[in-house]
Amino acid sequence: MIGSLLTVNVTGCATATPDPEKTTEEAPVVEYGDLSEALSTAVPRIVGVEDLGRSGNGAGYRLDATLVLDSAEPFTGDELDAAAEAIWRTLPWEPNAIALVAGVDGADGDGPEAVDLRAAAADLSPMGHTDVGQGGVSLFDMDERYGEWTAPE
Repeated sequence: MIGSLLTVNVTGCATATPDPEKTTEEAPVVEYGDLSEALSTAVPRIVGVEDLGRSGNGAGYRLDATLVLDSAEPFTGDELDAAAEAIWRTLPWEPNAIALVAGVDGADGDGPEAVDLRAAAADLSPMGHTDVGQGGVSLFDMDERYGEWTAPE
């Protein structure tokens, strides 16, 4: 659905057959807190969050998320600021980057329609950003804008 907005191409991957002689530990479950509620409270036009993911990026962990919106209007700087701060204050682990794409379900089942976050991100200095996906952004240096990260209580 909306998750198809963020496309990642992977090349050169090989699959390995697990060795039945070896036991493996299960990957730890990643917690996100009550992120969906925090985001819809901060920005009422966010009606859901999909495709939550956490990935290591060499310097820590990046949050990946798709914001499901109620309209295709571009995000304002204030809306993106409120969403980023809600994520920063809600996650039970410190993200060193927040990668977001946004979209709405297309009319008449046309598929998802991307909502551009890039212009809004330009208003969020001193926090930095790069472009990702179709109109998405990866935000970094959140502590420069919101202060030091602390675990939610």
